[in-house]
Amino acid sequence: MAMRDAARLVFTIALIAPVGAHALDNDPALRGFGRFTRGTGVNPGTLIIDQAGFEDYARDMGVALAPPLLSAADTLGLNGFSLSLVQYSATNIDQQAPHWQRSTEATLEASQLAEANPGQGLEPEPPTALHTFHIAMRKGLPYSLEAGARVSYLLDTEVWAFGGEVKWAANESVTELPLDLGVRFAANRAFGTVDLDLTTMALDVILSRGFGLGGVVHLTPYMAYEPLFIRARSNVVDATPGIDEATDVNDVNSAFVLSRADDVVHRFVLGARLVGARVSLTPEVALSQGLQSYNLALGLDF
Repeated sequence: MAMRDAARLVFTIALIAPVGAHALDNDPALRGFGRFTRGTGVNPGTLIIDQAGFEDYARDMGVALAPPLLSAADTLGLNGFSLSLVQYSATNIDQQAPHWQRSTEATLEASQLAEANPGQGLEPEPPTALHTFHIAMRKGLPYSLEAGARVSYLLDTEVWAFGGEVKWAANESVTELPLDLGVRFAANRAFGTVDLDLTTMALDVILSRGFGLGGVVHLTPYMAYEPLFIRARSNVVDATPGIDEATDVNDVNSAFVLSRADDVVHRFVLGARLVGARVSLTPEVALSQGLQSYNLALGLDF
């Protein structure tokens, strides 16, 4: 019954997530990666596309929306079930980087105001970190397998992600070996934004070892190597929304599509899972060059 109720909760959130009426401050504004100069007379305008900036932005967003590991190498067992009521991730970003100056609704508006009013102190203020909340569940399966699902929300945006994962414990219950070895594959797909099409996939190779503390709680430190695969593209973006190029010849060429951005981010994950009286607490850090994610999970194990 607990598994059925949790599944209903996760899928209900997924269904209602896209409901929204107005763009929020950190919503993607991919039109900022195109600088359009209006034409004069009967001449169409010119457009300069910042593809490199989009690729850097997609990398940061992919890391922020990546499925956190938050589990050790072993599985929950055939009858095991885990529900993470709260998972939180904070991913630091370089707010001075050029790709964050015009890539969100708030920063694009501030950049345009600053360009129109130089010297007035209207420069954009990108966020210092991206904050993501998740609800996740995992279920043990036969043959040392485990499956899970997750719904994620990127704070101060209308961007959500839904994904799943599968884990296999290679040497579960083999006490002669000093460490447990597990492999996890997870994928997330973003939705809720008309501009950005973003998919992330993670492959984790996990080492862990659990032990009891005072006969009351069970502690399992773990570490993992994770290549994170990020694939992003844009839909058709209008650099001058509100102006119809069909009736304004000087607005012709303002619509564009950014090329697909593919990236692989190599991450090293360190964490510890603490379980006592069915309550689990898991802090974790995922390290990569230039980007770090700090994750925390609080849940129930059955």
